[in-house]
Parts: sequence; C-alpha cells; structure tokens
Amino acid sequence: MSSRRAAEAIGHGSIAFAPQVKGLEIPGYEPRGLQTMALGFAVGARGADHNRSGAYEVDFSDKVDRRNATLDSVKHAIETEDRAALMDSLILCKFLRGVLSDFYAESAQMLRAVTGWDVTAEELHETARRIVTTKRQVNLLAGWTPAEDTLPERFLNTPLPNDPDAMLSRDRLDELVAEYHRQRGWTNQ
Repeated sequence: MSSRRAAEAIGHGSIAFAPQVKGLEIPGYEPRGLQTMALGFAVGARGADHNRSGAYEVDFSDKVDRRNATLDSVKHAIETEDRAALMDSLILCKFLRGVLSDFYAESAQMLRAVTGWDVTAEELHETARRIVTTKRQVNLLAGWTPAEDTLPERFLNTPLPNDPDAMLSRDRLDELVAEYHRQRGWTNQ
C-alpha cells in the first residue's frame, strides 16, 4: 500500500504527512534542501520521480542555491526534465546524463547512426518538449488537475531541523510551479 492510500484510509488529515506526490513516494532527496528537485517532484507527470527530473544535478552544481530556489531555477528543472524524456524515448541509460557534452547534438548523431534518420539537435529538443507536454495532457484527461503540482505540507513552511537555511514556503513553491507552467506554455490549465 502506498503512503497516499494509507493516509486516505487513516484520514484525519494524515495526507499532509504522506511523503508522496501524485501517489508516488518521494525518493531519497529532501525537497527543502534541494529546491530545484522539489519543483521537479511537484510538477512531475508521475509525481516525485527522480528519473523523470534530474533537477538534483542542478542543485548539486553552482548554477543555483539549492536551499533557495528562484524563478531562474525553473529553466534548469525544465532542461533536466526534457533531457530525461528524450533519454527515455531513445532508451538510453540515465547514467549517461553527465557523459554527453552537447546532449541534443550527440543524441541526434546517435539516432542517425542507428536509424539513418536525418534528425537535428533542435528536432530532438522539440521532441523532448512534446513528450513532456503529452504526458501532462494524458494526466489532465485522466482527471488530474494543476492543483496536484505540489508537495506534501510536511515539506513546506518548516525548515530542516539541522539546516535552518533549508526552508521551502508554500508561496515560493506556488511561484515556482506557476513559472514552470508559464515557461512550458501551460498557463491556460
């Protein structure tokens, strides 16, 4: 039984403590301390899936402040999600994430070598965006709503006990999600 189902069975507001997003349990990344990843969890088509968003890579880089996500963090989350979508469609191992220096160009080169198709890096990047958007549309048709692009209350408005600088507010997450939707072109949902 998932933590979401258990919380629904228990009731009494226990869903606020269930470590899940859209029914998928949060993997071993603390959203308050890795806030670009927190956004990836919140908006992920499957929920909190570190294989569909590699945003933790960004959090471990010098591109963002992992404890204080800004609207600039959104583009990085989108980039990792697009790369993961294309890697899945090309049946590439996720451990190759850091191996390719020009991901879309090298992916196009691999696809051309295997299939003979004349594809460009730009076409593959657009394909990745379409994959992510299609997953979103399927979820909406299945009854999911944009309100599900969130995290459990237990991760919001409370700093990490041993790291008081790591706090993600509901307002900040809502801003990040809204900006994510805007950058994806999903603002009418």
